[in-house]
Amino acid sequence: MATFTEIIVRGEDLLLTRILSRAEANGYFRFTSRDPEQWRPAIRGTSGSIVQAFRNGGEPPPLTADALGMDEGLTAFGVVESRKYRLAGMPLGIFLGLSRFFREAYDDLVRSAGFPPEEEDRYRRYVGRFFDRNEISACVAWSMESGLEHASDLVRKHDELSRLYRLVAVAKKEWEGTIDCVDDMLLLADPHGRIRRCNRVFREFTGKSYQEILGRPYDQTLREAGIDAELACGRPVEQFHGKSGKWFVLRLFPFRKDPDQEVAGAIVAIHDATEIKAMTGELEQKNARLSEALSEIRRTQSKLVQQEKMASIGQLAAGVAHEINNPIGFINSNLGTLGKYLSRLSEFLFEQTACIGAGAPAATVDALRQKREQLKIDYILKDLDDLVRESLEGAERVRSIVADLKSFSRVDESDFKMADLNECLRSTINIVWNEIKYKATMKKDLGEIPRTRCNPQQMNQVFMNLLVNAAHAIENRGEITVRSWVSDGSIGVCVEDTGRGIPKENLERIFEPFFTTKEVGKGTGLGLSITYDIVKKHRGDISVRSEPGKGTSFTVRIPVVEEV
Repeated sequence: MATFTEIIVRGEDLLLTRILSRAEANGYFRFTSRDPEQWRPAIRGTSGSIVQAFRNGGEPPPLTADALGMDEGLTAFGVVESRKYRLAGMPLGIFLGLSRFFREAYDDLVRSAGFPPEEEDRYRRYVGRFFDRNEISACVAWSMESGLEHASDLVRKHDELSRLYRLVAVAKKEWEGTIDCVDDMLLLADPHGRIRRCNRVFREFTGKSYQEILGRPYDQTLREAGIDAELACGRPVEQFHGKSGKWFVLRLFPFRKDPDQEVAGAIVAIHDATEIKAMTGELEQKNARLSEALSEIRRTQSKLVQQEKMASIGQLAAGVAHEINNPIGFINSNLGTLGKYLSRLSEFLFEQTACIGAGAPAATVDALRQKREQLKIDYILKDLDDLVRESLEGAERVRSIVADLKSFSRVDESDFKMADLNECLRSTINIVWNEIKYKATMKKDLGEIPRTRCNPQQMNQVFMNLLVNAAHAIENRGEITVRSWVSDGSIGVCVEDTGRGIPKENLERIFEPFFTTKEVGKGTGLGLSITYDIVKKHRGDISVRSEPGKGTSFTVRIPVVEEV
């Protein structure tokens, strides 16, 4: 018959079958492997421990306190096996359940071996004590090692928390140091308006310590410091502080611990705006002085425009005088002749009246006829119509020139009004005609253009400057073409000449004030500059195209503006 140790060693397969069967029946495969080969090392180690312990002493292991404290090989494998399962994450209760399956399997193995009753009972008690000692040792080791690991984890977490606390403490000091360096006063209040934090500048302003300020209502603290203002979120409040003579701007911002959370308090920022206030006042004074200077510049510009206009009129005076002298000359001549004619008619009519009164004999009538021929009464009657017509035309010519000159030189009409730019062109051409007619032929191609809201007097000035410049650019005999049209909501006027042209290096400077290429005393250099300013004032633009030796073309575009 086989011995106890032989039964234990040879029963590996039977033990494996019974243990796996119990594990499956009780649902333990959720915590361990189903593979039989994974279980064999545990069964062989347990069997080896039982055999080794039995050979060292055949009596069942004692359960006394001294025996449980002994360091022996009886429980070494069991402690190691329990550590393996604990580290794998298995709960202690599940491990003890598996140990129970092992105990039952070995007990069944002994009972089925056919030992005599006394031996069977002895071997079963041995197996039972073996598992008792192993389970006790495994529990003790499990608890001790778990406690050590937990203590180690607590130490690790404590170290981590200590490190984080130090970082937070450093960050807090850094932040407090940062806001203490800010010149603005800053304070943080809770939802009830009590101060939770404040910076150094605020403490110095109130004259209180940090502990005296904490927990106090911020509005009360501000009033005690001399600032009484009602604050609202997003609305800056300007306040004068009588004690210090400074101006402060106060702002209130909502404070949220997290962007998605409700308001947890308020941040009050107080900025010293005294310097800005002073600078603002100084800027306002400078702005007032600049406005006055601008008004003076505008008044000076107006005077310059008028002076330029008067200078232009002075240049045109001789021509205008010549234009007026011509019609005045033949008006005077016609009126002298008309006086002689009236004397003759009076003499003839007197004699005719006397003759008729005397009965008018044939000889007298014949003498009267001869007198009629002598006085050229028939010629006089025919010539009287021509004299009157020419005199009327001359007078109308003088009236037109005077009216155009008066309209051009008028300074009291500076308002914008609806006007026809073609009429402005015709009137200006009439004024400057004496400057043109001896040097160029005039071609006019005036299109159908709408009336527009403009300053007619200023537009006359623009057209006169361009026409006079065109005439001065022609040295001998040339041609000046004036065209007008409308396109894309703007009225265009072009003054083109066949003069000497403008050098390329001067094209970019012709609109500069006081720039002129004329001889000293023959030009102010303001004509084109004033022209440019007037066109820009009308929200228009002026462009020039020139080719030396062939001529120059100025194009003015003014937007069509309806009456408002």
